[in-house]
Amino acid sequence: MPDTARMDFRVVDMVSQAGLFGAQFRDITRFYVAIEAGTRRLRVFYDTTDVVIAQTVFSDTQYTYVQDQSYTFIEAGFARTGSTPSRAAWIVSDNAADPGAGNVGFRVIHAGAGLPNMDVFLIRHQADTLALPAPRATNVAYGAVGTYIAVPVDTQTQTLRVVFTATGTTTPIVANVALPAGTAGTPTTNPIAGATVPGSVMSAVFVPRSVAGSKAPAGFTTPSAVILVDKRPPDTAP
Repeated sequence: MPDTARMDFRVVDMVSQAGLFGAQFRDITRFYVAIEAGTRRLRVFYDTTDVVIAQTVFSDTQYTYVQDQSYTFIEAGFARTGSTPSRAAWIVSDNAADPGAGNVGFRVIHAGAGLPNMDVFLIRHQADTLALPAPRATNVAYGAVGTYIAVPVDTQTQTLRVVFTATGTTTPIVANVALPAGTAGTPTTNPIAGATVPGSVMSAVFVPRSVAGSKAPAGFTTPSAVILVDKRPPDTAP
């Protein structure tokens, strides 16, 4: 959330290795964290050494997780009372399929609280915004979860980037964010997912700027996107 302090995400119904701690606005776990299947209770607390404040439950969510199913958890909206949209926990069921030979998969999630509907473009060089191609998604509203699309992998001279503009416009550019390149696998090292590695599937979560004067990082002065890996490329090492 763009207007609050660091948070701790904890599973509280059982002892679990799942969690995210000391997380400020835009912090992520890029790769999935294992959680025990079944009905789990996840609470979000303020990350602080003050024992009273640390017990404050910021968010309390119960959800049934299915074995071998992947999910994305997002704490979205504004924390401040009276702000719209108000804070909410989103749990997105991810079903990323193989994007096919020579391709990577991609989708968008609009978590840009306070921002309008967006058109979404994919480009191969940062300067390609001078003549944007046709959008890959249009009129994407806050809270929308896009469907996965397959696009050819980058060459070594390209940088796959996701570009956001207000719906029906090509300027100004609201955000222009590079996807990670990744690393090809070898017979002894497995690949790292990214735009140059076939079989990778990623989500770009569109996020707002920090609210001025809040405890969110002051350096986030423009909207952006954080990139999550939803499917790793096939292993190349034993």
